[in-house]
Amino acid sequence: MNCLIYLRVSTKEQAKKANSKEGYSIPAQREACLKYIKEKEWNFIDEYADRGESARSAHRPQLQEMLSRIKKDKTIDAVIVHKIDRLARNMEDHVAIKAILRRHGVQLVSIVENIEDTASGRLIEGIHALMAEFYSANLGMETKKGMKQKAKQGGWPEMAPLGYINVQQSIGGKILRTIEVDKERAPFIQYAYKLYATGDYSLTELQAELTTRGFRTKPNSKHPGRPITKSHLANTLQNKFYKGIVVWDNIETKGIHQPLVSNELFERVQEVLRIHNQAGERKRKHPHYLRGTVWCGECGSRMSSLTAK
Repeated sequence: MNCLIYLRVSTKEQAKKANSKEGYSIPAQREACLKYIKEKEWNFIDEYADRGESARSAHRPQLQEMLSRIKKDKTIDAVIVHKIDRLARNMEDHVAIKAILRRHGVQLVSIVENIEDTASGRLIEGIHALMAEFYSANLGMETKKGMKQKAKQGGWPEMAPLGYINVQQSIGGKILRTIEVDKERAPFIQYAYKLYATGDYSLTELQAELTTRGFRTKPNSKHPGRPITKSHLANTLQNKFYKGIVVWDNIETKGIHQPLVSNELFERVQEVLRIHNQAGERKRKHPHYLRGTVWCGECGSRMSSLTAK
């Protein structure tokens, strides 16, 4: 029997570990699957591994590549997985994937559940698929509950805003995740607030000034950091997190993180934003001192100035 192996872990952290709880790391799954194939005296053909991909969706690159191969290669007899939940964590996707395998005469084999291809075996397989979906949904609800509780206590449950960094440390065997000031980028955030509060800069001009001074966003796997966009800058100037307030999922409370700006400076920036929003951001070649403050009494439109020659 010719076999393909499908491996998957949900997080990038698991993908990097050689060993993980419940054998969910890629190496642990591979070892168990190869051992099973050897004991059965089957033929191992190839493996497909999605690293850091959620099973809540079937749109995983390696899974789709494997299914595409199965549709073309008539010599494949079985797909080996460590557990049913490695393949899918919702019943709809499991049924759809299983239908493709059955249509092309390919057997799904779970080395942990050891499901037989009989009527009772298919029933048990369906129960395992439903259990995987329940586990995934319940885990999502518990995660959201924990994030909400953290926000209520003044913590930040997501990726740190620009100017801060996520810090993880182990205390007494428990993982503590906190937010700390990004010493490299925080001064730029403070500088942006101070400049914009003067009222002398538009968002476009402030963005250009920050870029000229070398301000870049946090690097990631896709890029090493890039100049802040105008929309990102606008959101940054309106984010209460910088004055020490956590706003998350209808919760607004005092944060336990260090503020970057005072409440007075933050409110001054909001006032300037409102003025600029009313007056318009566009810089005119011949600015008038009443720009943005004179309106038509009949139609309500903003009046503009014109320099006649």
